Amino acid sequence: MVIDEAEKCAKEAIQILQSLPSSKATAMAFSNMSQLKLFSVEIAECIKWGNLAIQMAREIKDDEILCHALNNVGAAQWKVPSSKEAGKILLMQSLDIALKNSFHEYAARAYSNIIFQSVEGKDYDLANRFLQDGIAYCEKMGLDSSQNYKLSLKARMLLETGNWDEAAAIAKNLLQNPEQPGTIKIGCLTILATVKIRRGDPDSLIPLQEAKTLAFKTKEYQRIIPVMIALLEYEWLTAKRAVTEEELKTCMDLIQKVTNVFQNCEIDFWLKKARNQEIGLPEMCEPYKLLKEGKIEMAVNFWQVKGCPFQKAFALFEGADEDKKNALLLFQQLGANAVSERIKMEMRAGGIKKIPRGLRESTRTNPAQLTNRELDVLQLLQKGNQNKEIAGTLFISPKTAEHHISSILFKLDVKTRSKAISEAVRLGILK
Repeated sequence: MVIDEAEKCAKEAIQILQSLPSSKATAMAFSNMSQLKLFSVEIAECIKWGNLAIQMAREIKDDEILCHALNNVGAAQWKVPSSKEAGKILLMQSLDIALKNSFHEYAARAYSNIIFQSVEGKDYDLANRFLQDGIAYCEKMGLDSSQNYKLSLKARMLLETGNWDEAAAIAKNLLQNPEQPGTIKIGCLTILATVKIRRGDPDSLIPLQEAKTLAFKTKEYQRIIPVMIALLEYEWLTAKRAVTEEELKTCMDLIQKVTNVFQNCEIDFWLKKARNQEIGLPEMCEPYKLLKEGKIEMAVNFWQVKGCPFQKAFALFEGADEDKKNALLLFQQLGANAVSERIKMEMRAGGIKKIPRGLRESTRTNPAQLTNRELDVLQLLQKGNQNKEIAGTLFISPKTAEHHISSILFKLDVKTRSKAISEAVRLGILK
């Protein structure tokens, strides 16, 4: 049943029940409508119906419906920056009630919403913690579909954090099941296609076209927009149209209705790259706003802290010539061959000289894929040298030395110089 038909049935149920005394059936009808509004990302409506359900569930002392409604309202509030923390608390309460009362399906749904919202907000530490617990819980309770959905979210997180091989492997494995629900299939097809697009695989459009067909059938923002982002990335890389004007209009209509700052900014970014068009968003999330204001280093640092190397490379590419070269190296390290070639073309057109050809053998063979220059910087860090000393020794600017150090911390997945040295020793990069 598509969402429009489901909402029609939900309205009819409410019309019949709402004039009657408070009951489990009425409270559940309210909560069901709240959940449907969550699917279509109508935040205010989701919260309105969810709060009615919460109020009635508490009145009739029904923990099951309370758990269901708290899940809806918590997930909706989490999507809004001003109410994010309040929403997080409600979702955690829903999970706690579900676990205490053995509401297994509601617990699985609470895990899924917590993970989804964490990945959406680039809070990968929180997502990873609940992924482990949620997958284990679903496995224990035999909730295969919910477990698979969480695995698809894990694949998305791995894609965003640069672990493309593992992301693609999870997506491929899930797609082997012909009975996989559309919600999971759309995400997996998009993940697989995105990796193929960036690597330049010739069959990259096949899974993406299938994902597009399935996504548009749902009429849901959260299914359609990620597919559209991948399609626009494909258009930018290949200079071939993959989205019709009608599909683009549908997408724009959804964006006007839904406040999802990260994804709206991301599709705006790719629309400008692919078609030189802008949406004119009323609100921009931090990294894209910083780029627009020319604060390149701050935008790069945002993605560095979040652990998103692909976005970090694109932010770097907005900087000076040396930044562009570092961005190219990062794309090459990710294995984004098609992106690297497109970036090289833009660099040549911009008159940049001495464009890096590709990863050297020494870069490929060290565990963290550090460049020769980064290995030099790392050795000086081990000796206790500061930025100015490193710059003087290597005849580079202090700012360039700082960029190298940031790249080293990122590649070693650490936050401090001392931890970078310890990790490099552990990996055998340093002695």
